[in-house]
Amino acid sequence: MTRRAMTPYVSEDVIARAKAAVAALGGDVAHTASMSDLVEHALHREVERLERRYNNGDQFPRLDGKLRTGPSTNQGR
Repeated sequence: MTRRAMTPYVSEDVIARAKAAVAALGGDVAHTASMSDLVEHALHREVERLERRYNNGDQFPRLDGKLRTGPSTNQGR
């Protein structure tokens, strides 16, 4: 699997809590060896949930273009 960097906007609270979890657990619990490990696992689980719920469990079609970038316009969600 090829990995590449991405830069999403995430609330300061979520970042602080994730960093604290990784620091406290330090790889002793699955998916906590690094922030990248935790983020990839969490994102993977959420994408699979969305696929199950909204696409009959199938992967969504791959996107050739780019998504909108920048902070979310739905801060209250």
